Amino acid sequence: MTDSTDTPTTATIVGTPQPFLRLLDLNCCDVQQHRDAVQQLRAGDLAAIIVRKVYDPDFMKSVTERLEQHDPPFLKTHFPEKFRSWFYGRNLNLLETDPISYFREADTFHQQMQQLFDGSHSLQDRLFALLSQLDAGRPYRAAPGPEPGQQYMITTFRGHAEGGYIPAHCDNEQTLRPAYQHLETLVSDHMYSMVLMIGPSEDGGALEVFDYRVEPQNARLMNDDSAAKHPELSSLSSAQLPLQAGDLVVVDSGRYLHRVTPVQGSTTRWVACSFMAHALERQAVYCWG
Repeated sequence: MTDSTDTPTTATIVGTPQPFLRLLDLNCCDVQQHRDAVQQLRAGDLAAIIVRKVYDPDFMKSVTERLEQHDPPFLKTHFPEKFRSWFYGRNLNLLETDPISYFREADTFHQQMQQLFDGSHSLQDRLFALLSQLDAGRPYRAAPGPEPGQQYMITTFRGHAEGGYIPAHCDNEQTLRPAYQHLETLVSDHMYSMVLMIGPSEDGGALEVFDYRVEPQNARLMNDDSAAKHPELSSLSSAQLPLQAGDLVVVDSGRYLHRVTPVQGSTTRWVACSFMAHALERQAVYCWG
């Protein structure tokens, strides 16, 4: 782990340095000393930022227990069946409902999220304040919907059961999704993402980043079945980013090919995951789940 005076490190996997992935790894108390970190990530000078101990592990344990009990009773939606994973909330990539229903669901989701992370633990307040500190004070907020007063869900809670995984992809794919038509008018084409580890699995379930970088205007082709060339994963170097309960990682997931490795063991992997991009019309960053 770096302290506030250290320069970014390279990531490791099985003890082997991976110089392709420049990584800033710091304690939560040190974020004020890295106010240009997200700007470095957007510029391509950093690939990931890990912030340790954003939440106390004991509090994360209590959140995990409530999620396991489906308390609060969030809307539950699903990845495709083979991924053995689900959402509390509705992931925009898999939107299969009309926008009016989505934004009504978003209001309920945010109320229930506030019940789960209540008082001083507020997820939105804490994470948005932390990201703003890492981004020279730039405000972070929920992406606004097409009608006044509407907001996109700022995150989803993801459960990954034994064998659950997410295949390799880049996140700059929004123009391929009909649900992104409105967001495209609001944000730049360079997405990045954050993952808050709530409850890790016994083994597996790692965020793995590959030595395969595509600039924002081209990365969306990674998930286009008509694209002629797709990388062979076995030929690429990669790095797994280890997270403990309460740790947060911000990843240049728009540029870098990445995946979640299969969960091993019967313990569900629980995370909160959000996507974000710089707003076109104002000095802010918009977030969605």
